[in-house]
Amino acid sequence: MSQERCPVYSVSAVSRQEYNIVIVLKMRIESNKIPIYSIVVPPEPFGILFIEGESLPAVSRAIYGVKHIKGIMRGVTNVEEVLRVVRPTKPAVEIDINDEVEIIADVLKGSRGRVTFVDREKGIVRVELLDSAFPMPLDLRINEVKLVKKASQG
Repeated sequence: MSQERCPVYSVSAVSRQEYNIVIVLKMRIESNKIPIYSIVVPPEPFGILFIEGESLPAVSRAIYGVKHIKGIMRGVTNVEEVLRVVRPTKPAVEIDINDEVEIIADVLKGSRGRVTFVDREKGIVRVELLDSAFPMPLDLRINEVKLVKKASQG
């Protein structure tokens, strides 16, 4: 028997509702015998699910009317893209207080700021924007910032 790959579709969902959606989908898929083979939920709440199914109509039938689902993203998703999201990220760079960082995610992408607080357990840094007229603290995940310049020691 040859190994064939079924297409993987990205489904947009309300963030932090992914597991609730999976429970509903599992019951619907089993009771209606819809040809869906796997559902992948990323470890961090991205607001996305990856569904491997026989075809787009099968995935559409499975998600139709399910609460907290926004829709199917256009096209088939590459397996490499799924693995990039699912695989754990490399260990974070040691970021300390007073280091200069660049924001690499969200609306403020490209903005620079100075770190005022680091919580390594939760993976959160508090950043004050440098190009802001007044101090504007932002709490960001460590993987949403990139170290630009270490604070001078001493």
